[in-house]
Amino acid sequence: METILAIETSTPLGSVARYEDGKPVEVIQFNSGRSHNAVIFEPLRQVLKAGPPDLIVVGTGPGSYSGIRVGISAALGISLAHGIPMVGLASLCALGEAYALERYALVGDARRGSWWYAEVESGQLTLPPVVGDEALISARTAQWPGHLFTVDAASPPFCQARPVQPRADVLACRAGALTVEAVQRLAVVETEPLYLRAPFITVSKKPPGVLQGSAAAER
Repeated sequence: METILAIETSTPLGSVARYEDGKPVEVIQFNSGRSHNAVIFEPLRQVLKAGPPDLIVVGTGPGSYSGIRVGISAALGISLAHGIPMVGLASLCALGEAYALERYALVGDARRGSWWYAEVESGQLTLPPVVGDEALISARTAQWPGHLFTVDAASPPFCQARPVQPRADVLACRAGALTVEAVQRLAVVETEPLYLRAPFITVSKKPPGVLQGSAAAER
């Protein structure tokens, strides 16, 4: 069985894991707040002591924008340094409390007065996060009594969702269950964060070529 390095940094409670012979053999959790880039490298060094893995898997969220980017960047660096294939899987598929469930749903705060909803089946994200108002998301969550989770600190006020954390050891198990063909297919796809919304870009209102302040004075 191949050796897998898993990196999960979509929430403040990050983790890395090493998977061998069909099971995680080392798991390190770290509470980083908003500073994954400051604390992730020591756990990675620890799990890499036994040698480079055959495959790297990283959680793609949704979740902390900076945390996910740090995890992907770290995975990419190890991948390039050792010539190891790298794949990304949704962090929502790596919930320990839901691992044994065939199907479950997730809900969370999407900010700006909206919420998101997603579905997982057989360890695969079958419905990527859908963003909507409370009425829409509440109607969807009503279909999942007992099989509804959230990666937020608390359940939304309109439903009963159990707070859970994505975990690197579960992410490694998900990757270990992939077929060779699935790994090959995912390895050639650029790993990107799973966004709830498209990135928001502010376009300057200044006409092209117009300089103001000190920059204009220097000209």
